[in-house]
Amino acid sequence: RLALPGGLFDRILVPEAVLNECTARPELDDAARIRRACEDGPLTVCVAEPIDAVHLGRGERNAIGKALEVGAVLLADDLAARRQAIALRLTAIGTLGVLVGAKRKRLLSEVRPLIDALRAGGYWFSDETLRVALLAAGEGGT
Repeated sequence: RLALPGGLFDRILVPEAVLNECTARPELDDAARIRRACEDGPLTVCVAEPIDAVHLGRGERNAIGKALEVGAVLLADDLAARRQAIALRLTAIGTLGVLVGAKRKRLLSEVRPLIDALRAGGYWFSDETLRVALLAAGEGGT
């Protein structure tokens, strides 16, 4: 579903450090999908100067640095990165926010099956976060 953010944002910049983290295991299908999305769109690889935040990983520091540089929304699921971005007056949105936004723009008919697939694949969302996302998507909160 890498095309979904492209339906919500004009462009999606991916700092090289983030790309390296996401494709560190090239044998995984997701790594190949991410590489293709960078080659064919909708993702654009970019150079980014990291912020100084030792509690964050290199990818998060670079992503926040690029978002600050260009005045962009930060796409991140890492809670510490999102909190840092918000402290720096950036807007931060995660996977669930992208799914809800895509449904609101009618790019998706339902978010629940995608959330279930994410959870089955190892993504963790608190029950409260899940409830709020489902309510925001108009799919109830249970």
